[in-house]
Amino acid sequence: MVTFGIVSAMGAAATTAGAAAADRAGVWAVEGHSFTIRAAASTSSAKLTTIGDSRAKVACTHTPCVRNDNGGSYTCWHGGPSDNDWLKVVWGNRSGWVAAACVEGGRI
Repeated sequence: MVTFGIVSAMGAAATTAGAAAADRAGVWAVEGHSFTIRAAASTSSAKLTTIGDSRAKVACTHTPCVRNDNGGSYTCWHGGPSDNDWLKVVWGNRSGWVAAACVEGGRI
């Protein structure tokens, strides 16, 4: 689960246009649970993709990750965490939003 400390740690160093991928903040699956990237910070927003590969890492649009802590409410999985905090990520040539409590985050 992304906690305030982990999200804060994602911003320890700024990213420049030429920075290596290892200098970027990003997110990945929690305990093998899939996560969904949506067009906006809401579960009613269009689904861009669902990431089911537990090894996949998705970069945030910026380092530190842009947050929307007043997005739509969600529950990650049955019996899992719920919140309204979202992180802005890049998928292909688009940006989208991931439910923050449904992923882990840090440097990728």
